[in-house]
Parts: sequence; C-alpha cells; structure tokens
Amino acid sequence: MNRNFPALRGIAILLVVINHSITLGFQFARNQGVGIPQWQKSLLIPIKELGIFAVPLFLFLAGSYFAYAAQGKGLKAMYRLIPNNLLHIALPYLIWSLVFYVVAYFLFGEQDSLIGYAKSLIVGYPNNFVPLLFFFTFFAPFLITLTKKSPLLIFLTFFTYQAFLVILLRPDIFGSILPEWARFFAPPIIRLPLALWGVFYPMGVIFGLRYEWFKQTLSNKTNVFILIVITLVLFSLAVSTQLSITSLPLIEIIVPLFGLIWLTTVKREQMPFVRFFERLGKRSYGIYLTNLIIINLIFFTVIQIGTKQLLAIQPLLVMVIAAITIFLPLLFMEWVEKNRGRTMYRLVFG
Repeated sequence: MNRNFPALRGIAILLVVINHSITLGFQFARNQGVGIPQWQKSLLIPIKELGIFAVPLFLFLAGSYFAYAAQGKGLKAMYRLIPNNLLHIALPYLIWSLVFYVVAYFLFGEQDSLIGYAKSLIVGYPNNFVPLLFFFTFFAPFLITLTKKSPLLIFLTFFTYQAFLVILLRPDIFGSILPEWARFFAPPIIRLPLALWGVFYPMGVIFGLRYEWFKQTLSNKTNVFILIVITLVLFSLAVSTQLSITSLPLIEIIVPLFGLIWLTTVKREQMPFVRFFERLGKRSYGIYLTNLIIINLIFFTVIQIGTKQLLAIQPLLVMVIAAITIFLPLLFMEWVEKNRGRTMYRLVFG
C-alpha cells in the first residue's frame, strides 16, 4: 500500500472543511446582505475549487484500503469484514446527522416530520457522500472479485454508467436525449452521488489490486508530467467556470480522474506537514461528520453577537473558522479515544 495514503486522507478532509467554510461564508454573507469584494471572491474561489478532489479522494482511498485488506481472501472471507465496516460507517453517520438536525432546528427553524427526517438520513442529508460509501462497502467483495478478472472492463463500466447518469440528470445541458424509461436504471437514493463520484471507488479498488503495475507505469516521469499538465489545465477551466469566465459545468467531475492518479505519485517524504496530515487522516470521518455543524454554529454566532460585518472579511474569517473546525473535533476525538477507548471512539466517530 502507498505510504502517502494516510496523509492524503488528511489533506482531503482539510479540503472539505475549507470548501464548506468558503461556500457557507458566501451564503451567510448573501443572506445577511453583506457585500464581499470581488478580489476576495477571486482569491477564495480557486481555493474552494480544490474541494472537488476531496470526496473522490476519500472514495479512491477507501477502495484501495479495502482491496489491500482483502488480499488473499475469497468472497466469503471478504464479506466477514463487511458488518463491522458498515457499523462504523452507519452509526456515527446516524449520531451526527441527528445532531445536525437538532442544530438546524434551533438555529434556523428547520423542521420536518419523522418520515421526512428518515428520508433525509437515507439520501444522505447533509452528508451525501456517506450513502455512496455504504453502498460501495457493502458490494466491495463482489466488486473486488470481478475486478481481479477484468479491471479495465470494471473501470469502463462504471465510467460509462456515471456518464449515463450525468446525461440523465442534467437535461439543462444535454436536453431530453434519453427516453423516459431510462430513469428506471437510476437508483433513487444514490443516483446523484453516483453521477458525481461513481467511478472513484472502483478506481481505488483497481489501484489497490494492480498497485505494482501503476507503480511501474508512474515511475516514468513523462507520464507523471502529462498527468500534472492535464490536471492543471482542467482545474484552471473549473476555476474559470466558477468565476464566470468560461461555461463548463461538468468539468469538476472530470478533473479528479487525472488528479487522483497524480497524487499517488507524491512520496510521503515530499509532503509538507506530513505528520500533521496523517494525524488528520486518522480522524477524517469524524471531522467530515461534524464539520457542517461547527461551521454553521460559528457563522450563526458571528451574526447573533452583532458582528456580521466580519462576513465582509472572508479570507480572515475562513482561516479562523477552518482552523476551529479542524482542531476542535480533532482534539476531542483524540481525548475520547485516550479516555474512553478505541471501541467507543469507533462507534461515535467511525
């Protein structure tokens, strides 16, 4: 297994927190009628866009980790790993989603029926990546078994299916080129996450199973250079779309396809602050589940104490909020594991 993966997971959660801090910062400023200078938007939007790598990276790493853990195991042996993994995905998700609903009720007056809350949990509100992770974890042994036989076919299958879902769900771009019955092939709960990120968990599985082939192929500096150039060009187009310079709304889905493979070539010893990112990586799921709660609480407090004009200083505010959102749960999770044990920690934070 690649030695830089734990740190990459830490980088991914940092990108999630920064992306959410900027996105919600813009939203709160707009709702409060506070103008944000254009230079701040031009500074923060490219940073926010780095978040397009985060969820694909989480899924890619999850697939790689499971493929590595399942080495030498048959289908039945692999499925013995599944119940414990699903428990540590689902239970923390349930706990922190309920906390989010309580916070949203008291802060913003958001309320729903019990059936409504149940639907929100099933579809992944507010963490729409989790049902997709649950789905892939459940089917991972079967996916690994098929991938061992034909990795290219598996990649092309998921890539094509993701493209089909994008065309189906974006008639504003593609028009109604698919027949109405095509919706039968779009699963109701995870069709949007699959349209955004469906190929990345299988990519991780393929990487984990064919690691030596990837290692040899990516040892060629020309191949790595090509990946970097393609990633930078596509990312620049994604940023320019967000700045309304170009209009390529689907580019954000494409960029990580190249960026993730390039990131696997970055050696652990080349990564700055690697120990810190590895520390974050160990707590990434817990930070992911709690980050929207903390960010909303901070922005709400800024407004309630009469300092909403701080919303006009977004770069400073984002740095402070992102730091609090990272370190507060990080320190609390470390305390829980140290004082309440690993079992309790995993049940609450995964």
